[in-house]
Amino acid sequence: MLFVPYSTDAPLYHWPIATGSIIAVNVIVFFATTFQAMCGNIEYESLHWLILEFNQINPFQWVSQAFMHADFSHLLGNMFFLWAFGVVVEGKIGGVVFTILYFAMTAIDGAMVQIPMFVLSGESGALGASGVIFALMMIALIWAPENEISCFYWFFRLVGSVDIRIITLAVTFVFMQVAFLFLNGFSMSSEMLHMIGAVIGTPVGFLMLRQGWVDCEGWDVVSRNPALLELPWLASDDQRRRVQTTDRTDDDPVERALALDGASKGRAGASANASPSKAPVRKPVVSTPRPVASAATKTPAKAKPAAEQTSMSNAAVPVIDVNAHPEFNRLSFTLRQSVDTENLVMAEQAFSRLEQLKLTPGLSERMLFRYVAMLGKQKKWVEAIRPLNLIANRNGALADESRIRIAQVQISVLKKPQLALVTLQQIDASPNQKPDILKKRQQLLASVQ
Repeated sequence: MLFVPYSTDAPLYHWPIATGSIIAVNVIVFFATTFQAMCGNIEYESLHWLILEFNQINPFQWVSQAFMHADFSHLLGNMFFLWAFGVVVEGKIGGVVFTILYFAMTAIDGAMVQIPMFVLSGESGALGASGVIFALMMIALIWAPENEISCFYWFFRLVGSVDIRIITLAVTFVFMQVAFLFLNGFSMSSEMLHMIGAVIGTPVGFLMLRQGWVDCEGWDVVSRNPALLELPWLASDDQRRRVQTTDRTDDDPVERALALDGASKGRAGASANASPSKAPVRKPVVSTPRPVASAATKTPAKAKPAAEQTSMSNAAVPVIDVNAHPEFNRLSFTLRQSVDTENLVMAEQAFSRLEQLKLTPGLSERMLFRYVAMLGKQKKWVEAIRPLNLIANRNGALADESRIRIAQVQISVLKKPQLALVTLQQIDASPNQKPDILKKRQQLLASVQ
């Protein structure tokens, strides 16, 4: 059976230059050492000073052993997994920090293996990058559990690829290593070396997250788990405050969907007024990104009269030059690329980040509508209300078509016919309106009256 990870949908904020360079060094070292021994040009014994020998304590070997591999399959397997998990980690912290982290964990891994084995047996040795790769796997699990890794498989006549969530892939591998350890009596083996790497990576991932040295935008395992979030040694006070302020205001998808932004000139303000908002509740969302709290979600638990809220929506709002923001071009490109490739997870993350930074006004109506269409394909109707409301608030060419779709969701999914009636009444019903819009409006009005 062949199982090879080759890609990920995790957002990359840094090019994987360090990961690629480390892979290149591994390949060069292999052809300069092991391959030469395989060809008979040098003796295998002449390479022992580069592997982790258990008859001595040699700090140089703590690092060099991670660049040595026994054969082609050993090298290729490790390099594919190094690429898959390395790009996730480096994509969040950058090449310089990643390089320091990689070599530090490599040295710690080598020391944790060589020193005990020197004391206990003093025989045999170890080589390969799998220990530090398992450390990277655990860090990726902590920082991006919901992202997916694309894997190629070949099992007899079954050939294809499959997308697997990082949390699923990592937990499966850890379970397999523990199972083999039980069967082998916890002796020094490949599985033991892998688990030592996992033990190193786990605290490193949590530490960097708690100290704020990495920004996972609320998608990390701590932010998405209220039990872990309450543990002071896993989450700082600042992290808890960030999660609390960016979480959706209620765990009810209907109430979340009704938390719409007030429209300019009061056209969409009634949508938010139809249901009183509740006080913020810390509740992570498992399947979708968390948008920034809107004008409706920031009101007190007791709703204000509609007239008062409408007047507030007419107040002057400072204009933000989104195109001047350093993150706008990158995030908008990520969203557009994700929609083009139908990568829903990455698209949701990019859109959520744009909302957090208040940069969604810079997105075109066509881009928002394409994003809505992709959400619709996955039947994520509640999540589609957010971009639809942005389009409707602009009162542009697609505004009324967006209101039609909002009303459809309010009727069929949210079961809020009165709210749909308010939305439909905002649609221009003049003779200049498109016939198909008027027809759909009349059909929906008939269904709620």
